[in-house]
Amino acid sequence: MSKQSSKVTKGRSSKKLNPTVTVALIALIGTLATALFSSPVIIAWLQRTPAPPAQTSPPSTTPALSVQTNPPSTTPTISSEIPTPSSTASVSVVSGGDEGCLAQFLLQNNIDPTKRQINIEVGAHNQYYHLSNQDISGQSFIGPFGIKLTQYGKMIAALSFLYFPESNLFKITSLVDANCKDVAEYSNTTQGGDRNALNSYEDLKIQLAEGTFVLSPISYGTGYFYFDFTESE
Repeated sequence: MSKQSSKVTKGRSSKKLNPTVTVALIALIGTLATALFSSPVIIAWLQRTPAPPAQTSPPSTTPALSVQTNPPSTTPTISSEIPTPSSTASVSVVSGGDEGCLAQFLLQNNIDPTKRQINIEVGAHNQYYHLSNQDISGQSFIGPFGIKLTQYGKMIAALSFLYFPESNLFKITSLVDANCKDVAEYSNTTQGGDRNALNSYEDLKIQLAEGTFVLSPISYGTGYFYFDFTESE
C-alpha cells in the first residue's frame, strides 16, 4: 500500500505546466483587462465618480512684518537768503573805549569813517586835515565830520561837527565819552555863550573821566583844518 501511494505522489510532482498554456493564459488576462477598461459603461462610471478635492495649502501663520518708515525730519529748514542789517536798527552800546562804541557813534551821526573821520591824539599840535573838492564845492556847510579823541591810542571821547565856510564856524552836533554816553561838562572857554559854536582858534574844554582836555579847531580858508588837542592841568 505504501509503495502505491509513493508512486502516485511521485507521479503528481513530476507533472509540469505547459509553457504554451501559460502564455495563452497571460494573453487572455490582458485581453480581458483591455476589454474591461475600454468598455463604455466603465468609462462612464469613472467619469461620474467625483474627483477628490484638491489639497490647498493652509493659510500662513507667519506674522506680517511691518515696514517702519523714518519719522519726518525735524531738521530746521535753512534759508539760503542772507539777511541784511536795517539802516534804522539800533546799535548796542559797547563800553571800555571799544571800537564798537565809535562805530555806533559814526552810524548814528551819519558819518563815513573812510572819508570824514579824524583821529586826534592828546598832545597833537596843528594836526592837518585836507578837505576834498567835493566837500567845498557849492556847499553852505560841510559835514558831518567825526573826531575820535584818544589817549595813548585809546578812545576817550568822540564828537561830530559841521563846518560853515562863509562864517568860519565849527558847530558841534554830538559829544560822547569812551562809553558812548553824552558828555555833560564841556564849554567854550574862549568866549563863553553857546558851547557848541566855535570859531577858529577858540578852545573847547572837555571834562572826562580820564581828565580835562582842550580841543582847538583852526581854519585857514576853506581847503583844510588844523587841530590842537592838549590835556589841561
